Amino acid sequence: MKKSLLLTFLFFAAIQSNYLNAQEIPQLKKEGNITRLYVDDKPFVMVAGELHNSSSSNLTYLAPIFPKLKEMGLNTVIASIAWEQFEPEEGKFDYSLIDGIISQARENNLKLCILWFASWKNGLSTYTPLWVKKDTKRFFKLKQSNGSISEVISAFCKEAQMADAKAYVQLLKRIKEIDKEHTVVMMQPENEVGAFQDMDYNKQALDLFKSQVPETIIRYLQKNTKNLSSEMKNVWQKNGSKTKGTWSEVFADDMKSAQNFFMTWQYATYINEICRLGKQELNLPMFVNAWLVQSPTDLPGVYPNGGPVSRAMDIYKAAAPYIDFCAPDIYAPNYKEILAMYHRPDNPLFIPESTTEQARAFYAYAEHDAICFSPFGIEDAYTNLAYRQAISVINELMPYIKKYQGTGKMRGFMRTKDSTRDTLTFGDDKVYVEYNKWDNTGYGLVIQTAPDEYLIAGITARITFGKKDPAKIIRLGHVFEGKFDGEKWVTTRMLNGDETWQHDCVLVTGRKAMIAQTLDGQIVPPQPGPNQPALESAKSTEVQTPAVYKVITYELK
Repeated sequence: MKKSLLLTFLFFAAIQSNYLNAQEIPQLKKEGNITRLYVDDKPFVMVAGELHNSSSSNLTYLAPIFPKLKEMGLNTVIASIAWEQFEPEEGKFDYSLIDGIISQARENNLKLCILWFASWKNGLSTYTPLWVKKDTKRFFKLKQSNGSISEVISAFCKEAQMADAKAYVQLLKRIKEIDKEHTVVMMQPENEVGAFQDMDYNKQALDLFKSQVPETIIRYLQKNTKNLSSEMKNVWQKNGSKTKGTWSEVFADDMKSAQNFFMTWQYATYINEICRLGKQELNLPMFVNAWLVQSPTDLPGVYPNGGPVSRAMDIYKAAAPYIDFCAPDIYAPNYKEILAMYHRPDNPLFIPESTTEQARAFYAYAEHDAICFSPFGIEDAYTNLAYRQAISVINELMPYIKKYQGTGKMRGFMRTKDSTRDTLTFGDDKVYVEYNKWDNTGYGLVIQTAPDEYLIAGITARITFGKKDPAKIIRLGHVFEGKFDGEKWVTTRMLNGDETWQHDCVLVTGRKAMIAQTLDGQIVPPQPGPNQPALESAKSTEVQTPAVYKVITYELK
C-alpha cells in the first residue's frame, strides 16, 4: 500500500514538474488586443541589439562584446549560429559555439534570440556546410530563367529541407539540455529568404506553378477578406475572387503576383516544417524576417521573392502556422508606414534589424506595442552616447511601458521629414505635439496615467492639451521634470513661468548631461572609486537625451 502511494505521489509530482517547466519556457501570450512575450512567466520587452553576422562565429572575438552591450543597457542580444559551423560534417555536430554564446550571455545577464543561418541568409546559401554546397545533385539549386544554375538552394529541394530541419532540431535539443535558465528566449530560422528572380525554373517548381492553388490559401482568403494586405486583396478580387484555379488564374497581374505568391507559399511551407519539427523538441517562439520591398513598383526578384514582405505576408499566415510572426528589417525612411503594415492583430511588432535611431525605439514601444526593437551591428553603437542615454530612459520607463502597452493610454510621437505636428487621441482628450521646423529630432511618448494626469518622455517638442469638444479648454495645472528611481518618482524641478510659457505648454527640451568617455568608448564615472584612478585621457561630451515629465491638467470653466 505504501509503495502504491509513493508511486502515485511520484507520478503526480512528475506531471506537476513537467507542467511548471512548460510554463517557464519563453512563450507568446495573447492579452486583449496585443501579444506579449513572457519569460519566466513575466512580461518581457526586448531592449535588444543584433550583432554583425560574423561576431558570434568565434567565442574569443565575442567575449569582450557582451559586457559592452550590458553596459549599454540592453537586456537581449540577437546572435547568429551558422549551419556550416554547427554541422561541419553530416551528422557530426559542434556544440562549442552555442554553448559558449549561451554561457557568455548568461554571465552578463543578457537574454538571447538565436538566428539560424542555414538554407538561406539574405536570399543566398552562403552559410550552408561544404558537404551541402558540393552535393549539387542531392541538394539541387535554384534554376534561373536563362537555364543556368545558381549557388542558391532551391526552396523545392526536399533533401535540403530535411537536412536543415535535422540540424535545427539538434540545435534546439542542445539548447534544451544546457539552457535551464532560459537564456534563449526566441529563435529565427533562416534569414531574409527569397529568390532574386521571378521564379525558380526547376521542373518541380514549374509543374507546381501550373497546379491548383492549395485549398488552405483559398479558405484563408475567404475567412480573412477584410483584413488582407491591400495588394493581395486587390489582385484576388481583380481576378474574380476565384475559389479554385491555378496560380495564374487566381492571382495574375502586371506585378507578377502569381509568381510572387507561389514562391512565397513554397518558402513559407519549407520554413514551417523546420519550425514544426523544432517546436517538437523545444517550443520556443519562432519568427521570420523580411528584406523589404524598397519601392511599390519593384517586381518580385528585385527584392527577395518569397520572403514575408507586407504584400505577401498573408501567404505566411495561411501556410505556416508554426511561424509565430513576421518581422520587418527596416532601413528605409518610411518607418511609420512599415510599422503600420506589420503591426496587425495576428502579427505582433518585432523589429530585429534597424538603423540606430532613438526615435525609432521610442515610437515602436509606445505606438505599436513592440515586443522588440533592435539596431543591426549593435556593437558599433557602443560609442553612441545619445543612443545609450535614450536606452537608459527607456529602461527607466520600462515598468510603465509594460503596464500601458495595449491599453490605448500610451502613444508615441516621432518627427518625420514632412511633419511639423501630430495629434494623439486618448478617448475624448487630445494631446497636440508640435515640432521645431528647423530640425527633425523630436520624438517621445505620452502615457495617460489618470483622467487629468500624463507621463511624458521625449525631446525637442512642444505639447499642449485639448478635448474632442473644442469649446472645452484644458490648461496645465502642474509640470514636474524628474526621473524614476526604480518605480519611485523623483522630482528634479517644478516647471512654471518661462519653462512652460506661463503654463501654456510643456516644453519637452530633453536632459543635458556631461559624460566622460575614453577613446574606445568606455564611460568614466563622474567620481572615480577609491581604487579607480581618474583617466586623464577621458574626454567629456555634452549629450542631450530624452527628459521625463509628470503633467497635471484641468478644465478651464
